[in-house]
Amino acid sequence: MTSLDFAVWVQPNGRAHARLGIVAGKKAAARAVDRNRAKRLIRETFGVMFSEVGPLDVVVQLRTDLRKLDNAEVRGELRRLLERVKVATAARDPATS
Repeated sequence: MTSLDFAVWVQPNGRAHARLGIVAGKKAAARAVDRNRAKRLIRETFGVMFSEVGPLDVVVQLRTDLRKLDNAEVRGELRRLLERVKVATAARDPATS
């Protein structure tokens, strides 16, 4: 799944909880402070939605520099992506819904 600023990959992990991977490369954001901000916002949003995600490995890739967006906009975009992940996963596996 992709959005303008992030790409998300999901795979069942066979565990009782979700795990998060983050890719924030220099191509997406040249400054370390911008990459660190993006990673912090990804971790915070994932932490809030952790129990809703289910037993999945979720990898979130930063695709663009987020300097033009405020934190609320970034969190909203991440929430929407994680909601889509939850819905798509539930649609694939009726036992989880």
